[in-house]
Amino acid sequence: MAESEEAIREQIKSTQRAMVQELVEAAKKPSFNVPKPSLLMFGRESTEGYWRYMDHVGWDLEAALRLLQSAYDWQSKMGPAVQGILKNLFAKNPGYLSLRQVGFDRIGKPVLYCCFAQNQAKPADLGVDSIIALFAHVAEHAGKSSLQKDVEEDGRKCVVVLDCTGFDARLFSKPELTLKVYQTLCLIYPGVIDSVMVLNYTQEIRNTWSTLKTSFSEELNAKVKFVPTTGINATLNEQFGLELSQWLQAELKLNKDEPLTASQIAFYKKNASHDPRGSPVYVDNYLDKDGFVDGHQPHPGVLFGK
Repeated sequence: MAESEEAIREQIKSTQRAMVQELVEAAKKPSFNVPKPSLLMFGRESTEGYWRYMDHVGWDLEAALRLLQSAYDWQSKMGPAVQGILKNLFAKNPGYLSLRQVGFDRIGKPVLYCCFAQNQAKPADLGVDSIIALFAHVAEHAGKSSLQKDVEEDGRKCVVVLDCTGFDARLFSKPELTLKVYQTLCLIYPGVIDSVMVLNYTQEIRNTWSTLKTSFSEELNAKVKFVPTTGINATLNEQFGLELSQWLQAELKLNKDEPLTASQIAFYKKNASHDPRGSPVYVDNYLDKDGFVDGHQPHPGVLFGK
């Protein structure tokens, strides 16, 4: 009798778990150069991060070891500087970049949101290190807040909502910035992005993406979805559920105001009528508590801004 599909899937998972454990053990060997202390390993506390490294290279142990060592080498060089970069940028300008966690999708994955209209950094001032430092901070702490319960196998992945409202055309002149950020993220956080939802885009943005995506992996390209204006509300409701969908719809609408209101510019501050820091579930459970819940820290504008 042929094995059931469920039994076959379990056999595959069992084999993959064993391979992940091989990677975990190999990374413990003295010949493996691990940063002391270990830095910026999203999911490092368990097997989550290792699982994504294996999956990213097609379950090739030697390839996963090489990628992991390269990531550790990057961490040894850049890890200690991340907090300094964030403090320097966001103490001076808490709204430097608006990428932040705002809630969770239907199954508990962290949802990140970024709106160009809220970014206060000038295009000429943007660099790879500042963008990577912010993503590292947000992604690391998003993992600590995840509502997903069974994440050993797939790792805690993030859903990204990119709101192109207020996009500065001068960014079109910096395609190399996008490519360098992508290459670095593939190195230190392979597979951490579950999907990217692009909203309020122009045809010029869509055309630019069509050119850039030839430099990206098929895996990433498959994760990027351009949602037409007429389909935004339905898509948000389907993927996020009512609570986060309602918050996002309000946030999207407010970020179209010209000029942008003071409360939306200061997206890192609490506001009574609409809280731009995030949806009620996220804010109530992780921001408006005493101390850092589960070690989760908010956007650096909250940490370092005044």
